[in-house]
Amino acid sequence: MKKATHQATKEHNTTLVLKTIYHNDQISRADIARMTSLTRTTVSEIVTELMGLGLVRETGFGPATIGKPPIHVDFDAGARQLICVDLGEEEFHGALVNLRGDVLQRHSLPLGDRKGEAALQLAHRLVEGLWAQVTAPILGIGIGTPGPVDPDKGIIRQAVNRDWTNLDLKEIFGARFNVPIHIANDSHVAALAECAYGGHGRTPSLVLIKVGEGIGSGIVLGGNLHTGEGFSAGEVGHLCVERGGLPCTCGNHGCLETVASTPSLLRLVRAEAERAPDSPFGRALAARGASLELLREFNESGDPQARALVHDLGTHLGVVAASLAGVLNIHKIVLSGMPTLFGEPLLEAMRTEIRARVLPEMARETQVCFSAIGSEIVIQGACALVLRKELNLP
Repeated sequence: MKKATHQATKEHNTTLVLKTIYHNDQISRADIARMTSLTRTTVSEIVTELMGLGLVRETGFGPATIGKPPIHVDFDAGARQLICVDLGEEEFHGALVNLRGDVLQRHSLPLGDRKGEAALQLAHRLVEGLWAQVTAPILGIGIGTPGPVDPDKGIIRQAVNRDWTNLDLKEIFGARFNVPIHIANDSHVAALAECAYGGHGRTPSLVLIKVGEGIGSGIVLGGNLHTGEGFSAGEVGHLCVERGGLPCTCGNHGCLETVASTPSLLRLVRAEAERAPDSPFGRALAARGASLELLREFNESGDPQARALVHDLGTHLGVVAASLAGVLNIHKIVLSGMPTLFGEPLLEAMRTEIRARVLPEMARETQVCFSAIGSEIVIQGACALVLRKELNLP
């Protein structure tokens, strides 16, 4: 084991002080020293350096006890801005955010049927539109994208729906925008968002299952994102949950995406209405068309057909959740996207499946809940990715 160098120790202490200020509003240098066990001289030097970088500012005097009143310092969320991008849906979404992840400006462009180079150019336009609205130094650009991504090299190994293979997005964007570029799978960055902004405290481990046009998950273990040896960890959408089921785009049959993605669920809604066209649910669908809102409405009213569809959705998600809980022994599994529309009936179906598939003690310890972040979870995750890489926050 090598002895820590002076520079490594200084970087560690600087991160420790910055994190302490970030997580504690209006704090004095003396309180920072007490919380970090660093000397007051060391804390004072580091705070001075952080103020010189514009990341920390003095905000006034605190209440005096004995002697001079302490001077409070605070993290300056407006000192830098980040461009955060979600390339995972039918529209490319982007936002300009501050160092707390607060959205300052939004921009989106419809993808349409663009693939390959045309989709890449659209991503360029999105970032350029946000770049034009920047009002503070840029800390970096964070991007969440479909498909396996080498996050160190910034290479998208394969995004089938975008027709991108071994796309060196970091190099391409770096040539145009002279700031740090950080890229990861969209479900992976969503898991980072959940850890940073999901209200779970400083949860060191969780799994985030993101459901929409496709299904993926992000795994955080001990505070670190787990991507796997081939960068594909969390590809739960292509785990088989129905042997001999419908063909999937991956070439297999019965994958989770064939029964639990948004398109698959809408197909099942239509099939259920065709099976019983004279039921209230069937008549409503004939009049209004298949939609998630229609299913949500009938599920909330207790309609048996809608409840059965939601129960099956929860059961299929529960099969995968049980596998994750059993293999990883992670106590918190969070759902994001489409399933959040269906409330407690879906969660209870998942819990029932988990109880049936893992050790009783594991089942009791496993919490399943919905994300509270909403539709911008990938944007927030891209922010968390840049903050982590550039400032070791939050």
